[in-house]
Amino acid sequence: MLRERVAVQTADALAWQHLGFALHQSGSHEEALKAFERAVVLMASARVQALPHALSLSALHRHDEAIALLEPLQSRKPKDFELANLLGVMLKRAGRFEQALGMFELARKLRPRVASAWINTGNIYDVMGNFKAAADAFGEAVRLEPRNAEFLRLQGVALFRQGRTEPGLQVLARAASLAPTDPLTFRTHVQALTTLGRPDEAAAAIDRFRAVRPDDPEATVMLARIRYNAGRIDEARRLLAQVLAADPDHFPANLLLAQTCGDGTGEANRRMANEALRRALAANPDAWQAAERLIDSLARSRYGSEAEHMEAAYAVACDLQDRHPERRLETARTLRTIFSRVMDLKRMAATGRLGEILPAWQAHGKIAAVHYELGQVESMEDRVKLVEWHRQWGRGVIGGVRAFTHAALPAMASKRKLRVGFMSSDLRNHPVAYFAYPLLSRYDRDRFEVYCYSFYEGSPSPAQVQIEKQVTAYRWWPGQTSEQVAEGIAADNLDILFELGGSTAMNKLDVMAYRPARIGASWLGYPHSAGLETIDYIVVDPYILPPDPRLLIERPFELPETWVVVGRNNFADVPIAGGLSEDRRGRLTFGTANNPYKITEACLDCWTAVLRRVPGSHFLFLRPEAATPSFKANARTAFAARNVDPGRLDFIGVRGTHLQHYNEIDIALDSLPHVGGTTTCEALWMGVPTISLVGPGFPERLSYSNLSNAGLGDLAVFSTDNYVEQAAMLAKDRTRRLALRHGLRDMIAANPLGQADRFVRNFYSKTQEIVLS
Repeated sequence: MLRERVAVQTADALAWQHLGFALHQSGSHEEALKAFERAVVLMASARVQALPHALSLSALHRHDEAIALLEPLQSRKPKDFELANLLGVMLKRAGRFEQALGMFELARKLRPRVASAWINTGNIYDVMGNFKAAADAFGEAVRLEPRNAEFLRLQGVALFRQGRTEPGLQVLARAASLAPTDPLTFRTHVQALTTLGRPDEAAAAIDRFRAVRPDDPEATVMLARIRYNAGRIDEARRLLAQVLAADPDHFPANLLLAQTCGDGTGEANRRMANEALRRALAANPDAWQAAERLIDSLARSRYGSEAEHMEAAYAVACDLQDRHPERRLETARTLRTIFSRVMDLKRMAATGRLGEILPAWQAHGKIAAVHYELGQVESMEDRVKLVEWHRQWGRGVIGGVRAFTHAALPAMASKRKLRVGFMSSDLRNHPVAYFAYPLLSRYDRDRFEVYCYSFYEGSPSPAQVQIEKQVTAYRWWPGQTSEQVAEGIAADNLDILFELGGSTAMNKLDVMAYRPARIGASWLGYPHSAGLETIDYIVVDPYILPPDPRLLIERPFELPETWVVVGRNNFADVPIAGGLSEDRRGRLTFGTANNPYKITEACLDCWTAVLRRVPGSHFLFLRPEAATPSFKANARTAFAARNVDPGRLDFIGVRGTHLQHYNEIDIALDSLPHVGGTTTCEALWMGVPTISLVGPGFPERLSYSNLSNAGLGDLAVFSTDNYVEQAAMLAKDRTRRLALRHGLRDMIAANPLGQADRFVRNFYSKTQEIVLS
């Protein structure tokens, strides 16, 4: 009827407005916008249609347009509660949290007895990781509406996240009693019970839910979660299969099925996870949780074409960022990872500033993501703030656990051998194991006992089996909690424990908070202070040690020469091609194999300055990501924007077989400010000299150590101007490059970087000195 009316009375503003209302309610938002816009042109009241007009814009993810619509109306009517509250919602959806909080504060002042502004405020604080403020805001809403189960649920979750688990659980139980048939309230309550290790109470809650909703599969899904949390993965999957057989698109069942696949990269598990997450997202296109998990899973997929998985992950990531700017802090870890991998620095920057991201990550326990942010610093103030952020995170972890106590100098008191532990799930076929192996195989067995601890979830690798033969004990504890691991390590009565894994997948950095050994130390896995003040030392050498003491939390465990060694144990004896790459390719080629998360705007500025300085030279990206169309396109755009012909870029996209392709690179250009470590050692092993910029912080000095300990200290420079100059000079010095190409392995062997026995003696001498001091 309304369509017929406006077709006849085309200038009837009220008819167009009513048509807009009807279309908005039916979900036809594109058509609704056209009707609203026509009504405004015909002088209809913009205020009357403001709410549905803005909501239709927002439904189409045009949040900024909704804000532009509402702001002038709200400024003209500053005492209009609905306008203030709605503008706050639009600002939140656009990810403009501070402005949204201000608008909700105004709304609360205008109508202090209305709960919605308190709920909106709590939701923002929750996203930002300020769980105390969130719980307080939700509590005010509960005070106004004490029997609102959803308000109670939100308050209970915030209390739980704040660490007030018992009060939170009580609030969640009350919410469940008020809404016994609501699946979301039920699910939240049961998840809290399982998290606290109360399976019997969780089972009783499931029975109560089944009694009131006998045909709802939600109870089966939650029972599967209990089985999964208990490590009974096969049982959990059988229960989920029952649900998915009846409803293949069941959202919670698909998410949990993907979760049961774990961190391992086995093809069958990864396929299962991807298929489950694709089903969940296809049935719920606006479900940001499913999108985020699918991005992460695709990015980890190694079966089939890794490049195709990466492209698919990037496409989902772009859509997620565009659809849900209000979730930018919650999704920042996943989005920043994928955007950095395809070198989309513009979208990466749009996820937010580290100053707001890091506190949210800390609150939500996403410490692992920070490893990829160590290079996102520009000033000394940035570096100090990053260290302090780690310290604050560590204090939060330490405050939640009970540390073990140890007798002083146990080895000295009992006259036994010194017991040294190494903890990492990467003590397998992994670079960490290759660097650690000399310490695990060449130690003096008359003076030391060596214990290894791993939580790796996959099958034992040949390297793991080999390490197990060399050490006193190899404890392989997949599936154990951090507390159980700490208790197990404490039972071994170690004198010192070295943590090698950091926050990477399948490692348990938080075990160090329990102080399972009398002395704790960090080495190799995390090139920065980890943050836990229960880690007493961090292994450095004279080159890595930051000159400014503010940039370390731990005391330096300073070795006299190098902190690692390189040899055939680390890298395969891949043949080095004769002559120079420059002669075979007809041009000099610079290049990098560094992980793209280390590529910053400053890094690109340096690399392109080198290419402009050396006319005709090319730059080669040697990375798995280099096989993806998006990485290539973004790299070409970045170089073109810096006046370098993108035709001078080359790409080799491989994983695991990349060493042979160093034969195509004449000079490696290190990333900055976060430099290479393993990558620099690889380049040197293949006869490729590396130019590196030395910075003030730990992750900015690794190559400085590698180069200096290989006899190439002049290639580590201290300014970007010298970086460009040194690269240009080396490009001209064919004689030196030819000598290095075919002589670097011998140079390494003649210097500290290649002398394993010397390194092992230094390491264990320092260990004994610290343990017995």
